[in-house]
Amino acid sequence: MDKRKFYINVESREISELKAGNNDEFVLYGTPEQIIALRELFEDMEHADLGTFWRSHMPFKEYHRDEDNDAYDQCLLKAYKMIHDLGDEAAKQHVEQMPFYDELNKLD
Repeated sequence: MDKRKFYINVESREISELKAGNNDEFVLYGTPEQIIALRELFEDMEHADLGTFWRSHMPFKEYHRDEDNDAYDQCLLKAYKMIHDLGDEAAKQHVEQMPFYDELNKLD
């Protein structure tokens, strides 16, 4: 299947085939199935992010023992792995400079 060009912004969790505003943090080339998988990771991050919001209002639950925080971190790592795997050369170089890059190679 042919790969298409997509513009990605991790912070806003935006995926678009059209460059608009600041949605071009990364450029990826992927099949529709690969982009759907990335979209699902972004949706999982959104869900986990909401859970961490509610946890922040419970002072008795410690940050480092929060399942939603762990889920968010895992989804973020998987998203950056996909960005590295599918990204253009600039995206690959950017991800390789991140302090957690070595962790990406340990993902399935």
